[in-house]
Amino acid sequence: METLNQLVRLYLDKNGISDKFFQQYIGCSQTTCSKWFQGERKLNAEQLKKTHEFLQGKHFHSIEEIMGEIK
Repeated sequence: METLNQLVRLYLDKNGISDKFFQQYIGCSQTTCSKWFQGERKLNAEQLKKTHEFLQGKHFHSIEEIMGEIK
């Protein structure tokens, strides 16, 4: 069974999402996230919550949201 960091890595790779986008979404520095992906560091509670949201697709914007931004 994969760990959360392994699952996130697969998710990012399979969906063509950059590490930088993920880092910004969960509020994690590049260094911290890099060490987390390597299993050398843990994320804080808020970052873990945002990671679970990310995996549920909450980082996507609906077309309604996008159109609202254009107006």
